[in-house]
Amino acid sequence: MRRTAWALAAAGFATLACRPAAADCVQAETGGNLGSVPSQRVLSGPAITTTAQFTMACGGIVLSALGTPTVRAKFVSPTSGLTLKNGSNPPIPYQVTDLGGLNYTQGLLVINASGSNVLSLLSNNTAGVPLRITTSPGANVPAGTYTDTLSVNWEYANICEGLLGLGNLCVGTPRSGNVNRLLTVQLVVTNDCTFAAPDVQFGAAPLPSAFPTVTGSVSVVCTRGLSITVGLGAGTYPAGGRRQMASGGNRLAYDLFRGDGSVWGTAAGARVAGTALTDGITPISLPYTGRVYGDQSPPPPGVYQDNVVVDVQF
Repeated sequence: MRRTAWALAAAGFATLACRPAAADCVQAETGGNLGSVPSQRVLSGPAITTTAQFTMACGGIVLSALGTPTVRAKFVSPTSGLTLKNGSNPPIPYQVTDLGGLNYTQGLLVINASGSNVLSLLSNNTAGVPLRITTSPGANVPAGTYTDTLSVNWEYANICEGLLGLGNLCVGTPRSGNVNRLLTVQLVVTNDCTFAAPDVQFGAAPLPSAFPTVTGSVSVVCTRGLSITVGLGAGTYPAGGRRQMASGGNRLAYDLFRGDGSVWGTAAGARVAGTALTDGITPISLPYTGRVYGDQSPPPPGVYQDNVVVDVQF
């Protein structure tokens, strides 16, 4: 009898020694960053999209006599009327759907597994709630970082991580829990400007002094709240402090002037300032006058052209 008792004790010791080390079920979040985009795309589109996922991982799941294993997940934060926020600035609307485009519903169980279904759900030891995040065009916002938070509740019970003993008893580690997890959705809006600068047409004339003075304007739309200045480059063929149009190797000098009669350039004192902070929608019109210099020698007949770069500083 002593031999038998000693053998049972040794067998029991061997069973205990085989228990695996197991960590608690772990929840995590990935994704949710919409990147960095210019304000004009936020306003006019196309929509900005990214993906994200709430996950829960448990190791070595087995069914046991603990009770019916369950894993549930549901959104506890709102899933409609969502907006990305930055202080008192206008918000940026967005939507959250599954990867197939179906809307999630607040409070609805998006994962509801029990019994053997838990083994299938956690076949790779991980359960996930994938989502697609998509902005809606139309928000007129200043530059900045816009964020929001989504929350999912994980509830799990009677999960055995490890081995089964006699009577399907869990000789691993039983797991149960109820936890809310947060995912930050973020979009960085950057400053942006678009402008229109129609071609300058001097027409035709027999002599430089016969060309008419022309007027026009540069139109600029910039991110809400910007203070801007606009410069005009020296052109492709500048010489002697004047812009020049070219026809082959021949040149015809001209310039573009600001409202005060000085040449519109790119240096600090030669730029034109916007009249007020930009509102993100209304074009700012900056007028100019163009004139061919009449004090130059007449060049040969031809079509004379130049290219001038418009730059916006903010």
